Amino acid sequence: MPRTTMRLSLCLLALVASSTAFVWLGRPVAAQAPPAAGQAPDAAQAEFFESAIRPLLADNCHACHSAQIGTPFGGLRLDSREGLLAGGDSGPVIVPGRPDESPLVQRLHGRPMLMPPLGPLAADDIAAITRWVEMGAPWPEATLAAAGADPPDPSAPFDLPERRRAHWAWQPVQAGEPPAVDDDAWPATPVDRFVLAALDEAGLAPAPDADRAALVRRLSFDLRGLPSTPAETARFAGDGSPSAYADLVDRFLESPHFGERWARHWMDLFRYSESHGSEGDPDIPFAWRYRDYLIRAFNDDVPYDRLIREHLAGDLLPDPRLAADGRTNESMIGPANFRLIEHGFQPVDPWEDRVKWIDNQVDVASKAFLGLTVSCARCHDHKFDAISQKDYYSFFGTLYGARPTVRAVDSQAVLETNLDALAALKADIRGLLAAAWSAAAESVGDERRAALEPAADEADGAEDAAADRVDEAEAGPAPDPASGSVLAAWQALAEVDAADFPGAWRELRADWDAEIAHRERYNAEHFEPKWDLTGPDYAAMVGHGTGLTATPSKPGEFAVEQRGDLLLTGIYPGGAYTHLLSTKHPGVIQTPSFEVDSDYISFRVMGGDLSFVNLIIENYAVPRGGIYHLRHSPKTDEMGWVQWDTEFWKGFNAYIEFATQDDATRFQLDPEDSRLRHRPMRRGDGRSFIGASRIVFHDEKRTPKETVLPILSLLVGDAEDAASA
Repeated sequence: MPRTTMRLSLCLLALVASSTAFVWLGRPVAAQAPPAAGQAPDAAQAEFFESAIRPLLADNCHACHSAQIGTPFGGLRLDSREGLLAGGDSGPVIVPGRPDESPLVQRLHGRPMLMPPLGPLAADDIAAITRWVEMGAPWPEATLAAAGADPPDPSAPFDLPERRRAHWAWQPVQAGEPPAVDDDAWPATPVDRFVLAALDEAGLAPAPDADRAALVRRLSFDLRGLPSTPAETARFAGDGSPSAYADLVDRFLESPHFGERWARHWMDLFRYSESHGSEGDPDIPFAWRYRDYLIRAFNDDVPYDRLIREHLAGDLLPDPRLAADGRTNESMIGPANFRLIEHGFQPVDPWEDRVKWIDNQVDVASKAFLGLTVSCARCHDHKFDAISQKDYYSFFGTLYGARPTVRAVDSQAVLETNLDALAALKADIRGLLAAAWSAAAESVGDERRAALEPAADEADGAEDAAADRVDEAEAGPAPDPASGSVLAAWQALAEVDAADFPGAWRELRADWDAEIAHRERYNAEHFEPKWDLTGPDYAAMVGHGTGLTATPSKPGEFAVEQRGDLLLTGIYPGGAYTHLLSTKHPGVIQTPSFEVDSDYISFRVMGGDLSFVNLIIENYAVPRGGIYHLRHSPKTDEMGWVQWDTEFWKGFNAYIEFATQDDATRFQLDPEDSRLRHRPMRRGDGRSFIGASRIVFHDEKRTPKETVLPILSLLVGDAEDAASA
């Protein structure tokens, strides 16, 4: 395909169907005599009835006047032509061919009473019904019945091949000959022959050729949306070469303003907006990136089929398209079109809101790429186009499984910058620390003993408390005990004579074995373990970001400190963490979807720098307090339990998201909005971190008891080994 044609096809193809439909709806339908009994409506009449009249009757009349209810109001049925002609208690409601004498039309105007009772139809709808009655009220099923044929069975299987055979729009494209015209000298292209033939049929003559100044001005407005400059006009006016026009087109196509001009039309099809609408009207995070992505796509001659793939699944393509500098994953931005939806403001029924916006996503994508109203098949097979209800819900189901998210659009090479170097540096740090700690191990006992002398009383108290806990555990359920102090236990053992050490060690170990057994029984009785991110459950998570690892971190993993003189920020238990190499690495962990069926959800988490844990209800991505308040921003580098009261959301679909600051699924705060100044300010340096290990469901307001404690690391092995150590 020539370059110019390719560029303009990209701009115009998706617009043709919707523009044609608009013109068709606005064209007048001439009055016709009523069809004779058994005479089928012609194609135009059937098309008009199916697209304009049947939906009006179904939406506004069938609830009271159809077979949907046992006894139609007033004995009147409006779901068949026979019902309209038979009428109800007051007689027939239409006189085919004479709308002024038809009670149905009079009721729509409020004479003597208004129908439908909840409010008048739009003027265009009343005009459509008036035209239909004037045409003779054609009804395809009625003419079939009058001719002795069976009307279509609404419960019959959808016959897609037959639907395709029945209308010219579904036939394969075939080459055709341009029409013959009287003036063979005027057409410059085969398309011109179609234009001239239509003008001849209407008795019109073509407009005279534009002068060169007008031509360059028109072309500039069409392709760039801007007037031509005096220099451009003069250059074209003075260029007498045969390629002058083609060269001018190419220059305008090379202009960056071409993408700005034509991407606007694409954005109109995908209802581009930078906020979600409704009362709250929250900003859509980074919506401008989708706008600029389209501008670049038009300027870079991205093929139409490639742009469709990127819009539907750009984040899943095995060969993503990169920007010219190789730093941006352009394909990743395409699915952002699905985020351009209206969200209700804190909807009390988020499921209804979700159905509405998915239906809108289906409607927008199908109109833009197919030129079809696929959403018409939401409640039944399409009445005119070859679209089944199954087709609709296949598309709906695909979008239902998708989730709103915030993704880094850097290329993989950019995302992985310095990853290997940081991992190697951390390995070196691990080796140096191991060597230093091993060298210090011989003296650490004496140093700790000297430091812990003031804690002797604490050690004695801890030992007595441990013995009491064992007695309570043996006697039955015990109250929640203190976690114990590693240093206090160490001091207690250090005070024991060598001969008595094995017995003291075994006694302390037995105390804590009993304590842990009690805690495990308590947790098993009161909590339903849902996901344990320290083990195989980690693989079931939906995650992305360079901060995450392929497998969960093992106990003893540490994070490197990037600031100051320290090497480590902490040594952690097993779990999932985003900052083990750097707090600049992003990460998002999302659980599988689940139905909320418990009064409480608790999770073990740590994090900081405005990282977030969100409960995403029915994919509603704009929590702003109120009933959508289940949001937590951890401010600690130690794992701890957080509890949510989820009773209100029981029965709804949800998932839990753990995310670093810039990657949480959220609305965008406007930093200039004075109402938001009480909120914590964003760091602005890209640093954030989060970690998680366990999620449990429960119906009582309790907190799970810890079963992984620092003191247990002191009690590994046997007593003799511990004594010699």
